[in-house]
Amino acid sequence: MAMKATAIRFAPEERAWIQSYADFSGKTFSDVVREAALEKVEDAADLQAYNQALAADDGESYTMEEVLRMCEQAQ
Repeated sequence: MAMKATAIRFAPEERAWIQSYADFSGKTFSDVVREAALEKVEDAADLQAYNQALAADDGESYTMEEVLRMCEQAQ
């Protein structure tokens, strides 16, 4: 996958803090920022999917024992 450069501005102390973490974790500055941004977007997508599932929930629920029984019966 071809990467594209993007400029992001950080205050000097923010950049130093991120760079310290990158050094500590053995990653590049870019890797740390990229991973953080992607995790934020994934979290937002997960929250949206959760809210959609919650809205479609009909209230029916099963105990763990019931789920295990259903799984056994399906085999």
